[in-house]
Amino acid sequence: MRTGGVAWSRPGLGSAGLLVAYFAFPVDWNDSTAAVALSLLLTAAGVGLVGRVMVLELLQLRSGAAGRATGALTLLLVLLVMTFSLTFYLVDLLAPAQIVGLETRTDALYFTLSTMTTVGYGDVHAEGQLARGLVCGLIVFNVVVVASLVRDRSRAGRPDA
Repeated sequence: MRTGGVAWSRPGLGSAGLLVAYFAFPVDWNDSTAAVALSLLLTAAGVGLVGRVMVLELLQLRSGAAGRATGALTLLLVLLVMTFSLTFYLVDLLAPAQIVGLETRTDALYFTLSTMTTVGYGDVHAEGQLARGLVCGLIVFNVVVVASLVRDRSRAGRPDA
């Protein structure tokens, strides 16, 4: 039987890989060739780690291993957060007026998390129609998909499920 720390090592490694890929992803192609190459290499390494972890998690799920669905769900949620964060950051680079207060990748991560958790502090907010459309997509996805996955996981252990 696995201990809790070992069981969470794969989602932890996958999350670390996503963070590396997110912060290393090259967005300024005018940098030196070496800087772009290093960014691409780090991004590829992060994505490779995530891919490896996801394959291992899916193999565990297919084998019927108990308790593995939570780790896979965690990894998918982190992937969702990183994908939307990078999307918001790229939208801001292409059209800075779309999202007010978003200047860095950390701002984009903060905006995504505050939107997903419905906290919405207001210091970073969608102003343009493209950004608002993306935020609506994130909110709908969060409510429909994530909430139903969490609900199904919580009902799985009950006899009336």
